[in-house]
Amino acid sequence: MEVSHSVKERTISENSLIILLQGLQGQVTTVDLRDESVAHGRIDNVDAFMNIRLAQVTYTDRWGHQVELDDLFVTGRNVRYVHIPDNVNITATIEQQLQVIHRQSQLECLEEPPSWIPGLKTESGA
Repeated sequence: MEVSHSVKERTISENSLIILLQGLQGQVTTVDLRDESVAHGRIDNVDAFMNIRLAQVTYTDRWGHQVELDDLFVTGRNVRYVHIPDNVNITATIEQQLQVIHRQSQLECLEEPPSWIPGLKTESGA
């Protein structure tokens, strides 16, 4: 499972239910869009702004015309509803994603020493 790279994105994810959608990565689901169209496919990525990248997509427009697509990028602004698959344990998925985010934060803390410690030198010699 991929984790957002910026601190801002991780904070947004950690404090909202977007973290649940991020935990659905690899799952096949349906995304209802605001223009009454529907995309059904495998979730490849969800960022903190609810932008969703789907693969192996069946896109159905509001008139019922279907198109098969290799991938589809849906901006968060256009998402109306994401169907959670029945086999997903919502609580466990959220907890697992929180652990991934916290682990990523801890790794970043270990990589970069705090700048407020006097006399501490980084590898760059600064």
